[in-house]
Amino acid sequence: MTNSKYDIYRNAIRVKPFLLLAGISGTGKSRIVRELAFKSCPEYLQDKDGTMPGNYCMIEVKPNWHDSTELLGYYSNMNKSYQFKKFVKFLIKAKMNPEVPFFVCLDEMNLAPVEHYFAEMLSVMETRKHPKMEGTDEVNKDVIKTGAVVESQYFKEWTWTDVNSSTHTKTNMSDMDWYRAFFDVAKDSEEEAQISKYQYERTLQKEGLTLPDNVIIIGTVNMDDTTHQFSRKVIDRAMTIEMNGGKLSNMFGGSKNLEYLPKEEQKKWQKSFQQLYVNADEVLEAHPNEAEDIIEKVPAKLDNINKALKGTPFEVSYRVLNELTIMVGVLLDSKKEGENIDDIINQALDYILLMKILPRIEGDSDMFNLSREFKQENHVEYNNRLEWLMALAPEIKTKEHEDDDYRQTAREKIKEMMERLKNQEFTRFWP
Repeated sequence: MTNSKYDIYRNAIRVKPFLLLAGISGTGKSRIVRELAFKSCPEYLQDKDGTMPGNYCMIEVKPNWHDSTELLGYYSNMNKSYQFKKFVKFLIKAKMNPEVPFFVCLDEMNLAPVEHYFAEMLSVMETRKHPKMEGTDEVNKDVIKTGAVVESQYFKEWTWTDVNSSTHTKTNMSDMDWYRAFFDVAKDSEEEAQISKYQYERTLQKEGLTLPDNVIIIGTVNMDDTTHQFSRKVIDRAMTIEMNGGKLSNMFGGSKNLEYLPKEEQKKWQKSFQQLYVNADEVLEAHPNEAEDIIEKVPAKLDNINKALKGTPFEVSYRVLNELTIMVGVLLDSKKEGENIDDIINQALDYILLMKILPRIEGDSDMFNLSREFKQENHVEYNNRLEWLMALAPEIKTKEHEDDDYRQTAREKIKEMMERLKNQEFTRFWP
């Protein structure tokens, strides 16, 4: 697990399992999702042709999606049953294989207004928490629960029509029965042994379908005249990673990244996506030796950023502070030799600037200019807010490996935005 090419994806996923991969067409946005699925797919979920891992689901977003029915399904009054869509079926599959990461690729996610078809999912993701163990006040740190994606009432019975146009209805189905209703499972297979654990469980009937904590949703986006802009609501709830291509020579040999790995390597990758933290307090509990530094230094970093953004719609709130703290925890968990807490906080801040703060920022010169009076009153020496932000961004030394693509730092991105403002009198994060 030392390949730095994938670190940015793993770190982002461990903070929140909802990513936006942005960039021009052809930079490998959907491909990277497949790569992650290939690397973590166990043998019993692998396809014979080696083209589509069983823990990967591609959903092509259509321009006419204006509600959640194409994603979450709907109740049909005509058929008197719930119409389950591919996305929901995949979530049920993930629920029955909790040790395996499952990847949903929402391809061209912003061809339709994201808030129209994804609003329910955005709300459900905000309910993530570690539940209490049954009958106790002790929190189960190994599980993350959410509210229901599909309510329990729709799992009371299953109605389907066979090839002869005959209608059948089955009631009182176990979780295993629902799995079998949607997927063919070979007899005496490891997959059958896996789902047989749920033959007596009826959590779908009792609780409905919640968002499994091993599901990672990754949207690929192009920001051009054919697509819809993202609202700050969406950007606030996602981890944004910009992909604008890397070394063209790295294309050669890339086909090896779309091959299944040996069992021991699979297990390492499966564990590498595990999310340990939902809130900042859990990071403090897990890292008591660094807790005092985190409490003192992390909020101060964001307070300074808010001073530079004061009076604009781009000021950050508790959600960003929470996710910055989680990023610190994630980086502490994989701390490299010689790194201290200041190095970790600076690296985390660089990530959060790129993934959470800068994607929100756009406007013309008037938005970013600082008046002479403001600079005098606040003892500020910068000419505009972006210049101020760049001074607050940490200096990150990035070493480019021969087999790795170069990762832009927050300082470099802000400089790019400043150049765009200078040349066009308007700037934003997106190219």
